[in-house]
Amino acid sequence: MIFLKPEYLTMMLIPTLILFYFIVSNKSALDLYFDEKILEKLRFDNGTLGKIGRNIMLFVALIMMIVALARPVVEKGDVQIKSKSIDMMVALDISKSMMAGDIYPSRLAFAKKRFMEFVDSFAEANVGVIAFSSEGFLVSPMTQDSATLKYLVNNLSLDSMSLKGTNLLIPIEKGNDFLKESRDKIIIIFSDGGDKMDLSKEIEKAKAYKESIYIYAVGTPEGAPIIENGESIKDKEGNIVITKLNENIKNLAFETGGAYIVGNHEDNSIELLVKDIKKKFKMQEVKEKSVKEYRELFYYPLSVAIAFLLFAFHSLPARTSLIMIGLIMIASPRDVEAKVFNFFDIDKAEKAYEKRNYKEAVRHYKEVIKSNKSAQSIYDLANAQYKSGKYKEALKNYQNVTPKTDALKYKKAFNSGNAYMQLKAYEKAIEAYEKAKKIKTEEDLEHNLALAKKKLEEKKKKEQKKKDKKKQKEDKKKKDKKEGDDDAKKKDKDKNKDEKKKNKDKKEEPKKPEQSKKEKKAQKKEPISKKEEKMWEKRLENMKAKTMPIKLKMKPAERVNDEKPW
Repeated sequence: MIFLKPEYLTMMLIPTLILFYFIVSNKSALDLYFDEKILEKLRFDNGTLGKIGRNIMLFVALIMMIVALARPVVEKGDVQIKSKSIDMMVALDISKSMMAGDIYPSRLAFAKKRFMEFVDSFAEANVGVIAFSSEGFLVSPMTQDSATLKYLVNNLSLDSMSLKGTNLLIPIEKGNDFLKESRDKIIIIFSDGGDKMDLSKEIEKAKAYKESIYIYAVGTPEGAPIIENGESIKDKEGNIVITKLNENIKNLAFETGGAYIVGNHEDNSIELLVKDIKKKFKMQEVKEKSVKEYRELFYYPLSVAIAFLLFAFHSLPARTSLIMIGLIMIASPRDVEAKVFNFFDIDKAEKAYEKRNYKEAVRHYKEVIKSNKSAQSIYDLANAQYKSGKYKEALKNYQNVTPKTDALKYKKAFNSGNAYMQLKAYEKAIEAYEKAKKIKTEEDLEHNLALAKKKLEEKKKKEQKKKDKKKQKEDKKKKDKKEGDDDAKKKDKDKNKDEKKKNKDKKEEPKKPEQSKKEKKAQKKEPISKKEEKMWEKRLENMKAKTMPIKLKMKPAERVNDEKPW
């Protein structure tokens, strides 16, 4: 068995033992004034622990706690871990134009936020950071320590600097120095492009150094004023200076085999950037690390400490206390591990969360909650569910959190707002952010609150447009119906007019003279009688052309044996 934190033993255990000696050896006021034999007669045994016994138990509990803090473990063996890495340099533009507010809250603040997302998304990256304008400044040498990188960039202050201009040659030259021993020279520049239109010199230099440059453009083509000390910067003539995104900077990216990305608050640009780098460049090194695997034993001394504390504070009778201690010592510590501490599940959940395996993290946090329904464990589960895209479940768990501290109250409200934003329930998101704002205010909170209000306004406008379109359709239908009814009425009216006119014409038409009986009889077609039919046949027979037969000279035929002629 070994201790992973032996400093706790040396720094806390020895002073505790010395203190214990002085407390036990120190006599009470009664011991000073009365003889021991007299005190024995005055005392009575009520079967409970005495003062010395209680002190001993308290000190044993304290010692066991110190031993638990020292993390006793048993070595299980060595584990070989392979890790890949890829070198790159990130350059942040810190010129005055980066103080423009066309991307909330400012271009520089937005660039910092995106840089932190990049570091979180690219755990394999070995990153060096510089800040530049007309001059260059080292922020961090090459490292894979994402926490340090985020801290340094987040706290990068420009209060004491008055830097003008954007010299893009600085990150190109410094990148060559940073990445001399690297197989690939990858440089990521967060900038608004400055005001230089011709970047042929920069392109030529980057090609000579064989650098691949990724431009993450920060700003808008419309531009915005530069804010300094709460006021807009003006030129010599007193006009407000408007700085715009220089889109010519994209040529530097395209010509060197990198990529050009224009960032905004609602895209997945960092994810695409990381994906593109991983696709184009292979990891440079594969390092094997030997890591020792341990079996934790801290819960054994900790369970003993808790037992001793209980007996010391409750002043149980001596016999009962001994029996209880025996039972606790005999009982399997695995139950304590599973039902009280959940150390391994918490550890696995946290590791899974760090590795972005959020589904696995959710599973382990659920195991923790089975026996430990603390506000923090429910909050952690909600975070893992949010990250895995289960926003409704996350929201339900955020609502179940009952925080006792302002810090957890703020986190609960802020993350609830984020969940509502993902579900497009912007009104509720604003309510949640307002609750968080009552506790404290931060840059991210202000940004999310402003974004929620903007989204709500856009949503209302869309809904109003839909209503207006629907109303227009209904009005058009009514109008068409009305016009149809009017046309029908007009047609009926015209029809009535035509009928009246016809009737009028009939009345005005002159009466024709009566026809004679013969004419009427001629007009009347009657069937032909048999008598008429015979007359017609006789007449036709008389009218036939008469054909006279011509007599032919023929030799009479001879008859044989009085043969009949027919």
